[in-house]
Parts: sequence; C-alpha cells; structure tokens
Amino acid sequence: MPRPTHLTLVIALSAGVGLIACTSLLGDYSVNPNATSPGTSGGTSGTSDDSGTSGSSGTSGTSGTSGTPTCKGDTVAACGTSCTKCATPTGGAVDCVNGACQQKCPAGLLACGDACTDTTSSPAHCGKCDHDCGGGKCTTSACQPFPVTPPEVTNVHAIAMSPKGVVISAGSDVTLCADPNGCTAATFTTIRAAVSQLNDVTVAGTDVYFDGNDGDYALVYRCPVAGCPNAGPIVVENVVNDSIGRVVAGPTDVYWTRYQSYYGPYSRRCVLPGCSPVVGVRPQATTGPYYNLPAREQTVPSKIVSVGAVSTLWATGSLYSSSKEQLRACALASACPTPTEIDTAFGSVRALTYFNGMHYGAMTSSAGGNVVFSVGDAAPGAPTTLVADAAGIADVAVDASGIYWVNATTGKVLRCATAAGCAGSGETLATGQVGATRVALDAKFVYWATSSAVLKVAK
Repeated sequence: MPRPTHLTLVIALSAGVGLIACTSLLGDYSVNPNATSPGTSGGTSGTSDDSGTSGSSGTSGTSGTSGTPTCKGDTVAACGTSCTKCATPTGGAVDCVNGACQQKCPAGLLACGDACTDTTSSPAHCGKCDHDCGGGKCTTSACQPFPVTPPEVTNVHAIAMSPKGVVISAGSDVTLCADPNGCTAATFTTIRAAVSQLNDVTVAGTDVYFDGNDGDYALVYRCPVAGCPNAGPIVVENVVNDSIGRVVAGPTDVYWTRYQSYYGPYSRRCVLPGCSPVVGVRPQATTGPYYNLPAREQTVPSKIVSVGAVSTLWATGSLYSSSKEQLRACALASACPTPTEIDTAFGSVRALTYFNGMHYGAMTSSAGGNVVFSVGDAAPGAPTTLVADAAGIADVAVDASGIYWVNATTGKVLRCATAAGCAGSGETLATGQVGATRVALDAKFVYWATSSAVLKVAK
C-alpha cells in the first residue's frame, strides 16, 4: 500500500476539522439562508473565537442554499432570523415574541436603555425614554427649569445662543455660559467686561455683536464668542448721540435700529460674514421734527425687530397719524424710504423673530389677549394667526421643533410643537416666570431671561 503523502494528510485533517465544526454548530439551529448564528460574522466567516476574529474561511453553520443557519424557535438566547440574544433590563424581564425581543417592566416603569425606569422622576428619562432634563429635576414626568446664571448676576438685558453656549448681556458684562448644567461665577467666560451702558446682544456665526455708549457716542461692537482680543472689541459703527434700540442677526446681515432726537428713527446693517460694508436700510429723515411727520413712528428706536434673508420687520408702536399701523417691512437689499404696511387692524406688536423663510411674532388681538402670528419673508403680507394666549407675551423664538414664547404676565413658558401653530394656548413648559423677557433656543433646551437671572428647561 502506498505511503500517504503530506498533501493527503492535510486534506484529511482539514475535512475532519470542518466536520467537527459543523457538527458542533448544528445543535440549536436548522438551515435557513436568511439568518446567521451567534458567534458568526454576517455569514461570511467560519468558526470564531471570543474576540470575534474569524476562524477558518467559508460560511458558518450548516450547509444549505447559502450555508447560513437560522434559529429553530423564538428564544431569548437566539431570537429572530438574526439569532439575537435578548438583553434583560435591570429590574425587569425579556421575551422573544414573533422574532423580536420584548423587554418587560413592572407596572408604572418603562424599559429605557438597559433598566426599568420610573419616568415620572428620572432626570435622564423624564416623561419618556431619553428625555434628559440636563441639570434640572424631573417632577411628575416634567423637567423643571433651573438657573444658568449664579446669584451674582443681576440686571439682565438680553440673551442669544452661540455654538459654544448661551451669551448673556447683564450689567456691564457680556459673558458666555458653556456648562449645560448651569454656570457659577467661576465658570463664566467673560467675552467683554465693563461696557458702558451695555444693552443688546446677538450672535452671528462665531461672533457676538452688542451695543453700548461711550460718552456721547452710541456704538455697535463685534467680538469673537471666545472673547474680545486684548485690544478690545471691533467698532462696527460709532455715531454721536443717535441711540440704539436693537441689534439683531439675520441669515445674511446684522441689523440695528437707531434714532436721532430731531429727525427720528432709521436703521443700518452690515453684511455677513465680515460685517462689511455698513449700509442704510431705513434712511434717516431730512426734515423734522419726527413727531410732526405722519409716517414716522412714535416709539423710537424700535426694539421689536426681526431680520430675514430678504426682508426686515419692525413694530412701530404707533404713528403720528394712526395708532393702528403697528407692523412694517423693508427689503434688505436696498434703501427703503417707504416701508410696506403689514397690518393696520391689530393692536400693539409685542415680539418678532425669524426662522426658515418666515417671520413670527406676537400681537394684541382684536378679540382680547395675544396671538402668535407668522408673515412670509419673501413677500411680507397680512399676518397668519397660529395660536392664542393671554395678554403678556414678551418674546417668541422658533426652530424646527416648534414655536416657543414667554408670557411675562402669566409667568408661563409655552410652546407649539410645530411651526404651523397649534390649538388652544400651547403646552406649558414652565411656570412662575413672571417678568420673563427674552427667549432663545438650542437643540435641546429653551432659555429665557428675567431681570435677575437666565433660566432653561428641556424641550
């Protein structure tokens, strides 16, 4: 009999090993070309060790149409056609039903992540799984507001959101709070300190714009969110005696309102991203006094403004000849000596903001109370009413998650979960905020200002 060659032995041994491997995998699985067994890598590798690295080449499990195994039944150890091992949540149980893992928790608890959770009190899963309250508590399934600012902060003027956190104008300092759980006096970042007669603040990209007065000069400043350089802020515009109402960032421009005590209100803008050039929008009047001119606003300069991609809207307060023409618009692209009258029926406009092609705001309703409304940016026309609330809306903010507003009289922070409006008066997110002024948004939180603090709550 011929002596076996080395090649013959290798083939025989390889066949034996393959037979043993297949036999060991056959115990709990039968052939199905649409599933893989635990310990295999997508049906492409053979045996695998504990690290998940591939053993011998070829498909694993039993041979069949594609050589891929399936589970014989619905078990928690191997559930569904992918043979998934079901994870048992802490404090609960798990089952495999119709090829899908189903976690089970005692009554009143939900399976959130890897544990059965009381969503009425869990700050990480408040009211529903993954609804994180941040630094706030969860009480009866609702996230509670908490302060962003320490007690040392007083006299809050304005807030604005930046990529790094909330920017705050308070007292004579422009500061940044980047801590999602709120800042202490030691963890605030100072953007600019000791700004004389500091007023408004807005953010465009990575820059902060704010205004103040230096002697007889009313200035618009610009600094990086990371902080003004040692040389101080960049002066965007400096005008003697012509005071500033609001500084507002839009998609393509930063806009500010001014007035001169004899000629009345006017407005200016700079083009982003470099804030250059500075040009007029509403030109300054050449005759006066403004309070004898029928078309001039009596509330000067306007502090209720929104800046879109095409148009800017502002509240007039009233005109010399009318108390009803409360809302006007101008195109941004060129000088606008004659504004478009948007509405002559409603009472006073309380707030304005811009988001994604629409201006939003709040007005006094002819039926009483306030309404939140919208106006198109490309061709500003009559307002569309979106939701009604009690009188006292102080500010409105909008993003893809909905419309948010603060009511300074009722002390509520509210929202509609769609920018198209909602029935009733919206959903209450916080109470007890009487005197609230500005509201701002980031991806997960709503921020608002009172005279002595900035607070936030999870959306």
